[in-house]
Amino acid sequence: MNVKRFLFLPGALAIALSYAVPMLPVAAQTPTPPAGQYQKRGVNLNLTEAQKAQLKQIRESTRSQIDAILTPEQKAQLDAAKQQRQQRQPGEQGQSGEQRQAGQKPRGKWAALNLTADQKTRIQAVRQDAKQKMDAVLTAEQRQQLEQRRQQRSQKRQQPSQ
Repeated sequence: MNVKRFLFLPGALAIALSYAVPMLPVAAQTPTPPAGQYQKRGVNLNLTEAQKAQLKQIRESTRSQIDAILTPEQKAQLDAAKQQRQQRQPGEQGQSGEQRQAGQKPRGKWAALNLTADQKTRIQAVRQDAKQKMDAVLTAEQRQQLEQRRQQRSQKRQQPSQ
């Protein structure tokens, strides 16, 4: 009887480990959620607390400037689109399969606002100013990393989807 237990124990241990070991790499590859605006976009710039605070202030200022340009109806539409995006499941895309197959560009939340030419120009100027202010907060190395990421994203967009 003791011999049977002696043979059973290593076999059970081997089976248990065969299930547990393949799961280890999956857990190790799971990314930790990044913090900060640039980290949200997939760029880890190792921002200092002071930089994070300055960038947050710039984003809030930009948001209030853009809100001042929009009509109340456009603000309501933008808020509704934001809530809808937040309620989407993580794997869901904002574009339907038919749109992707037809090569159509998704109609984003900004396109649906029907902005006037004046509004578009003013918002573009506010965004450009914010980009310059944000870039000024970053170190030369951080700006270089960010620019590399922007170029990669641009190249990725230009490649035809498969």
